[in-house]
Parts: sequence; C-alpha cells; structure tokens
Amino acid sequence: MEMKGIVRVQVLSYVLIWSYSSLLGGYAFVINSKCSNTFAHPTNATPHTIIRHEAVPFSMTASARDAINWIKAEELESLLPKQNTLSILDELLSDAALIDDSETIIIKNWDKLEYKLLEETRSVSEILGEETTDRILRSVENIDRYDPDAVKAFLGSEAVAKLLAQVLYDGIYNFFQTIDVFGNIIGQLPIIGPIRNQIQAEAKRSLDRTIGPLTKTFLRTYTKTAVMEVVDFVLSPTNRKIFGGANVQLVSNILERPVNSLVPPSDMTVKLRDDAFEYLRTVGIEDLQEYVIFCYDLVGDKSVDDVFNIERVIEASPTLQKTIDNVWSKATTTSTSE
Repeated sequence: MEMKGIVRVQVLSYVLIWSYSSLLGGYAFVINSKCSNTFAHPTNATPHTIIRHEAVPFSMTASARDAINWIKAEELESLLPKQNTLSILDELLSDAALIDDSETIIIKNWDKLEYKLLEETRSVSEILGEETTDRILRSVENIDRYDPDAVKAFLGSEAVAKLLAQVLYDGIYNFFQTIDVFGNIIGQLPIIGPIRNQIQAEAKRSLDRTIGPLTKTFLRTYTKTAVMEVVDFVLSPTNRKIFGGANVQLVSNILERPVNSLVPPSDMTVKLRDDAFEYLRTVGIEDLQEYVIFCYDLVGDKSVDDVFNIERVIEASPTLQKTIDNVWSKATTTSTSE
C-alpha cells in the first residue's frame, strides 16, 4: 500500500507538471500575439468585430527575452488557473487512447534506457568525479541528527520486531549449542557423532514446531521494549559521529557500485509502471482535487522570479542567451511557415 501511495503521488506530480509545461508553448504564442497587436489594422472595427492580425516578420514579434520576462513575472494562478488545471487533468485522464499511447511510448523508451544503463560498467563515483564524490560523502557525514518520529516508526515496525525476535531466537539456540562442550565433542566422533547430530537437528525442528512460535511471540513483545532503548541510542548526541560514519559507509558503498548493478530488476519496474498506468486509468478528478488545491495553496501565488533569478543566469552566460534565441527563432520561423 505504501508503494502504491508513492506511485500515486509521483504520477499526480508528473501529470500536473505535464499539464503546466504543455501550456508554455501556448503562452509563448499569446506573447507574440500581444506584441503583434501594434501592427494590426482594426479598420471599421466594432465592439463585436473579430480582429484578424496580419502575420509580421520575426524581427517585429516578441523576442525570446520578452517571453521569458513575461512568464517569469506571472504567478502560477495567473498562468494556469486552478480550475483550468482540474479541467485539463479531467480531459487528459478521460482520454483512454491517450493513456494507452503514452504507455506504449514510455515502455519503448524505458526499454532503451534500461538497455543503455545495463551496458554501463563504470561506478557512480567515476561518473561524478572524485571531488564531487568527496563532497557528497562529507555532506552525508555531517548529517548529525535524525527525525525522532521517523526513527521510532521504522524501528517500531512489525518487520523490525519480527527480525529482532528471530535474531534473538537463533542467538539463544546457538549460545546453548556453543556451551554444550561435551555434546560438541560427541558430535565429532565417528558413528555416534552423526547419530547425535541427527537427533539434535530433529529435536530443533520439533522445538520450532511446538514452543518456537510461543517463544518468538514473547521475543517480539520484548523487542518492542528493547526498541525504545535502541531509539534512544540512535538519537543520542554522543552517538552521532558513529552513525555519521555509518552513513558515509552506506553511501560510499552505493557510489562505488557499477551503474548497471543499481538498475532495479525488470519485474519490479514493470510492476511499478503497470501500477502507475492502472492508477491513471481508474482515478477520478474528485480524487485529484485535494492534491491540486494543496499545490496551489503552496505555490499558486508564486512566480518563477520568487524562486529563481532567470535574468541573472541568462546575463551570466552569453552562450545560453544565444541558444535560447536560436531555439526561439527556429520555433517561431517553423510556426510562421506552417
């Protein structure tokens, strides 16, 4: 259920971003239209006359910078009103053929991407470079605190309790096996040794069937109390350096692995992909409403300028400016020729 919840949130985020980004081309056209109003000829126009503008050369329309300046200053609610977002989502999710086509494209491209990743034998650290890898590890080591509620929720889960109970159960049995010096000596003798070991193994299986479940239930109950001590140990300021080193060891292990070893099994990705598209086929707009409202309450009154200084970035890179102008020029030229 938790995995499906994660898939659901990711899918909703992608759909919302997809809807928003798909409008940017339309808004760019609107900017062109606004700027070309100056060259319109509304002769004999009345309040109900539909004014048709003549096409103007690219040099007279809005430049890429004009478009960027307009978009970056507009609030999200202005660019894409909340109700429009819900309508767009409803229309897109109601188109079964669109979802089927999208699934086909994603499957095709994912298979290609997976094939390339499986061919990559370099480690993640080799791709990132030594300096970047060292910076990441230093940052991880400096994480000196954990969220208490998250630690308690994880360590207090049934899975962890069951794991600890099994470890304790096996540990107790192995302890008695170790201190049984006379029995261990007999176990190494010819003829009688194998008989003794077979009897011992059968006795262990019998105990596992009879008192094993009862013992494990008791141990799981005990581990819930022991977990609180573990939580205190993990959260203690005196142990932060120890766990900082453990974090570094964990992340370093991942970074040193070849990229192809980090690719999840195909059956897992297929399952996640199927779950995602099954959700898209069955979700109703009423299920998305609260999520969309939450997003707009969070960023609806924000513009790009509020979070990112696009103007400063463009000014710092003449190559970026030329690239933007080149893309804009080709896009508008293609649009005009059509």
